[in-house]
Amino acid sequence: MYDILGALKALFEEVHYMDFYRDIFPEGSFEERGEYEDGKYNGIAIAIEKGSKRAKRMTITDDLDTIADMVGSHDFCLMSPISYAGKSRKSSNARFMYALAIDLDGMTERKHWDFFMEQINRGHEMLQFVWGLPRPTYLVSSGSGIHIYYVFKQPIPMFKNIVEELEKLKRRLTWQAWTQGASSLHDKVQYESLFQGFRVVGTITKDGGRCRAFSVGEKVTVEYLNKFVPEDHRAVSFVYKSDLRLEDAKKKYPEWYQRRIVEKRPRNTWTCKKAVYDWWIRKLKEGAEQGHRYWCIMTLATYAQKCGVPRETLEEDAYGLIPFMNTKGDEFTEDDVMHALEAYTDSYATYPIDTIVWRTGIQIEKNRRNGQKQSDHLEEARAIRDIRMRRQGRKWTDGNGRPDKLSVVAEWRSEHSEGTKAECIRETGLSKKTVYRWWEEAGLMNLREYTNKEKMVQLSGDESQRKAAEIVAAVTAIAKERGLSEEEAYEVFLHGKTRKEQVQEQEKHMVFAESEVDAGLLVGCAANGIRRINVMPDDEYMNYLATDCVNALFPPKTENK
Repeated sequence: MYDILGALKALFEEVHYMDFYRDIFPEGSFEERGEYEDGKYNGIAIAIEKGSKRAKRMTITDDLDTIADMVGSHDFCLMSPISYAGKSRKSSNARFMYALAIDLDGMTERKHWDFFMEQINRGHEMLQFVWGLPRPTYLVSSGSGIHIYYVFKQPIPMFKNIVEELEKLKRRLTWQAWTQGASSLHDKVQYESLFQGFRVVGTITKDGGRCRAFSVGEKVTVEYLNKFVPEDHRAVSFVYKSDLRLEDAKKKYPEWYQRRIVEKRPRNTWTCKKAVYDWWIRKLKEGAEQGHRYWCIMTLATYAQKCGVPRETLEEDAYGLIPFMNTKGDEFTEDDVMHALEAYTDSYATYPIDTIVWRTGIQIEKNRRNGQKQSDHLEEARAIRDIRMRRQGRKWTDGNGRPDKLSVVAEWRSEHSEGTKAECIRETGLSKKTVYRWWEEAGLMNLREYTNKEKMVQLSGDESQRKAAEIVAAVTAIAKERGLSEEEAYEVFLHGKTRKEQVQEQEKHMVFAESEVDAGLLVGCAANGIRRINVMPDDEYMNYLATDCVNALFPPKTENK
C-alpha cells in the first residue's frame, strides 16, 4: 500500500481540523447552540462508538464544538458538507451544500499518486483521451484512500432540480478520478450519493490513525468544475424552477393533490412482508460483487424500511454480512456498512427497482402476475413469449447457440494471438460465415478480461503495457467508428452499449400509475439517468396492463389491403 499520508506531507501544508471545517462552514452558517434562528440550519454527523454497532446522531452548531468532541473520542465519525433542517439527514431535509467531496480508493502504488498529481496539476493539458481534474481545495487522508474536497465560494441551495444537476457533475468527476490512471480499481468505480457522509477530519481512521487534511488550492465555483467535464455532464441549472407548478399538478393529478396537499397525508409507499427482506439477503449473497457491495447493503436498508424490520435487526444482519463481502474483493468494513445504513429512512421507501438493478448489479425480475397464481402467470407469460417470437418469424430458442460459437472463436483467438481467420476456420471446423461474424467480438471479449486487475498483474511489464495500449486502441476505434466520447466508447467496450442506450431501453418500460408518482420516484429515476417517464391515471394504468396482456395473447386482426 502506497504511503498517501507521507506524499501529502511532502507536498502540501497540513490544516488543523477546526480550520478545515471553519473554512467550509464560515461563521454564521449554522444556528447558535441552544437558539433557533429562522433561515439557519445545522450540520449533522453520525458517530459509532468503538466496539458498538449503534449509530448516534450529533448536531453541529455554529461553534463547531461538537466536532472537537468527536475528535477527542475513538468513535467512527461521518459528516457531509451539507446543512440540514431538523434532526434527520434524509435528502428532503438538505438545505445548502458547502463543498463537493469525492472518495478515491485503490491508490496502491506510487504511479497512481503521480498520475493523480498530474491530473490536478495539468488539468486540461492532459493527453487526448485522458481526462484531468479540477484542482481541489483540500485533500484528506482517510487511512486507506483519499477524499477530494472542492469547497464552494458560496453554498448552493439543495433544490431538487439542482441536486440532479450536481449528481450528474459529481458522477462524471468520480469517473475521471477513478478510471484514468490514479486507481487500481479503474474497472470498479464506486459512485456515491451527493449526500454521502465522509470521515470527520481529526477522528480515527480504519487503521487506527487520524484523518488529516491538507490545503491544495482555492475555493471553487460550479462554473469552474464544469470546465473539466464534457458538456452533457455539466451542471447548468442553478435557478430554482419547478417543472410542475402546484396549480398544474392540481389539474393533472387531482387524487394526488387531494391526498398530499389538501389532506397532507404521507406519500404512498409499498409495504412488504419480511420475506422480501430475507429474499434480498439471499440475492446479494448470490450476486454481490466489488464495486456494488455498498449499494447492496444500502438496498438492504431500503427493504428493511419497506418491510418494517427494526433497525437493530438490520444492523445485526448488515454487519454480519461483512465477512461474506470481504470474499468479493478489497476490504469491506464497518465504516462502509455505516455509510450504507443511512438509507434506513422514509426517503428511500420508494427506491425504484430499475435503480436497484443498475446500482447493485443484481438482476430483479419484476412481478407482473396481477394477483394470479404463479402457474397461471407462467402459462400466460410463455404464451406471450411465443406470440411475440412468431410475429418476428423466430423461435424463442433461436440464438441459444450464440455463446457456444462465440466462445469457440474467443478461445481460439486467446490461444493464437497472431492467428488468422482462415486458420481459425480450418482448426475449429466452424463455417467461414460464423468465424467472420464473431471474429471482432471475440477479440474484444478476450481483451476485456485485462480490465481485471488480477488478470493484468499476471503479465510482465512489457506485456501489461501492450495490453493497455490495445485497450486504448480498441476504445479509440469504437469512439471513431460510432462518433462517441471516450467515456461512452469505454462503456461500449465493457458492456456493449453506452449508458445512454441502456437508459433509453429502460425508459420504454417506465410506465407508472399516478399514485406511484412522488418525489422519491422522480429523484430515484433522475439518479439513475432516467429523464422521461410515462404516467397514467390509476384506472387507465390497470386497463393498460390488461390491454397489453390481451393484445399479446390475442393479437388484433389486420385487414388485407
